[in-house]
Amino acid sequence: MTCVLAIVASMCAGALNAADFTVQVSDQTGKPLANAVIESPGTPVTSAPEEVAVIDQVNKRFVPMVIAIKTGQRVNFPNYDNIRHHVYSFSDIKQFSTELYADNPASPITFDRAGVAALGCNIHDSMVGYVFVSDWEDVQVTDESGAVRFSHDTIPEQITVWHPWSSDPSNRRTVSTESVREGGILEVRLSITAPNQIFGFKALSAQ
Repeated sequence: MTCVLAIVASMCAGALNAADFTVQVSDQTGKPLANAVIESPGTPVTSAPEEVAVIDQVNKRFVPMVIAIKTGQRVNFPNYDNIRHHVYSFSDIKQFSTELYADNPASPITFDRAGVAALGCNIHDSMVGYVFVSDWEDVQVTDESGAVRFSHDTIPEQITVWHPWSSDPSNRRTVSTESVREGGILEVRLSITAPNQIFGFKALSAQ
């Protein structure tokens, strides 16, 4: 009986130590910011996920513009337009070039190094997308609400916030979690400068 009580007490203590916190990202005007990647260091990636991530091509756009995946994960780029696309990246973490194709490419692309791969289409310069590859299990991308939620047994001392249009060095900022050590909302405001969308190469250089 004593052992059972000790186990229950230990489980309850663990539950009490667990804390949820929300990261709310906005731009310099206070508007919620989509496509911000939040890394919450805690559990490192030990094996590549089997799930294949997807970036669609719709109306000459990468949809979504930004995805976050784990190291070693594969990404597919289906083409839903009635024209052909040619996806490529010249980024340090992954350089590749597909054949000109409709429907689906021959095979998904494996991203086996952490970092950011900027994507382009060799046919349509205005098409720009980003694959954020993380060495951490807890990584999310904000939607139009600008918010993501994490749950940890122990909240990390800091998180990383990345956005392709951020004015921070390498588009990345490290933020202390001191204010949400017991849970709550961590507000992050970024200074954003949208690139010229007429030619995508300007955005491709922002990593």
